[in-house]
Amino acid sequence: MSALPQVTIIILTWNASRFFPACLKTLLAQDYPAFSIVIVDNNSTDDTVALARSLELSTAFPTVQIIENRANLGFAGGNNVALRQVESPLVVLLNPDVELAQNWLSELIAPMLTDPNIGVAGCKIYEPDGLTLQHAGGYITRPQALSGHYGLGERDVGQYDEIRDVEYVMGAAMAIRREVIQAVGLLDEGFFLYYEDVDYCERVRRAGYRVAYIPGAHLIHNESSTTQRGSAFYFGHMHASRWRYMLKYYTADELVEGTVPAEMKWLEQRGHQERLGLQFAYRNAQRQLPFLWRRRTEYNESDQAKTFDQVNTALAHLRSTLWGSLSGVD
Repeated sequence: MSALPQVTIIILTWNASRFFPACLKTLLAQDYPAFSIVIVDNNSTDDTVALARSLELSTAFPTVQIIENRANLGFAGGNNVALRQVESPLVVLLNPDVELAQNWLSELIAPMLTDPNIGVAGCKIYEPDGLTLQHAGGYITRPQALSGHYGLGERDVGQYDEIRDVEYVMGAAMAIRREVIQAVGLLDEGFFLYYEDVDYCERVRRAGYRVAYIPGAHLIHNESSTTQRGSAFYFGHMHASRWRYMLKYYTADELVEGTVPAEMKWLEQRGHQERLGLQFAYRNAQRQLPFLWRRRTEYNESDQAKTFDQVNTALAHLRSTLWGSLSGVD
C-alpha cells in the first residue's frame, strides 16, 4: 500500500449542502487509501462550510484542508486556488453533488499508473437512478462547438465499457497528472462557467497527452442545478464559454464560413430564454475578441488585423440578427 501514489482530491463547493453529505459519505468509503482532500468553497451562503468543518475534525479524514474564497471565482478560478499548491503526483477535480462507487478512485487512476501518456482521465457517470448514462466521454460538434456526451440518456448495457480516447471528460470528476499541469498550466479563468473541461482537455491533447474515458470508474451525478438550467443566466454563460472556446481554437475561415452561417440558421429554433442568453454571449465574445485574437500565433501582423475584422464583423452580424429576432418575441 505504501507504494501507491498520493492523490489530492479537490472539491469545489458553492451552496452545495443539499448533496454534499452523500458525496462525503462515499468518499469516506473509497478503497484507495492514499488520498487527501482540499475543499475550496466559493463563498457559499448555506451551511456548506460547516459541513466541511465537520469533515476536517473527523478522525476518519486526517488530511483535509479547507479554503474559503471571499467571492465566487467560478469553476476555473476556484479550482485554480487549490491547483496552485498541489504537490501530489495526481489530482482529481470532483463535484460535491456526486455519489461514488467504492472503487471509483482506484479504478480511475489505475490506467494512469500503467500508461504515462494518459494526462487526463474521466469516468462513467450515471443519472440519479444509477442506470441511465449521463456521460461516457465527451465530444465537440463542428462548426458550432456544441458539446455532447456519449451515452447520454441511454440505459447502460455495457455499450461503453472499453477504455478509449475522447475529446474531453467532464470536470465533475477529472483526474489530472501533475506534470500535465506543469506543462499546460492551470484552468483558463476566462471561462466562468462551462467549457473549462473542454478547453483543458483540448490543451492537454495538443500537448501530446491522451485524454481517456475509464469505464471501470463510475459515479452518480445528482446535478444540483445551482445555475438554473434553462434560464437566461445558464444559456448566457454556456454560450459565452462556447464562443470563447471557438475564438481560441477555430480559424477565421472556420468561424466566418462555417460557424456563423450555421449559427444564423440555428437561431431560428432558439427559445426566448436562450436568445436572451445569446445576447449576453455574443456581446461578451466581441469584448474578448481583441485579447484572444492578439494571442493567436498562426497569423502575421497584417493577416491578424484582417482576420480580426472579419470575425468582429461576423459577430456584429449575429448580434444584429438576434436583436431582430428578439423584437418579435414576447
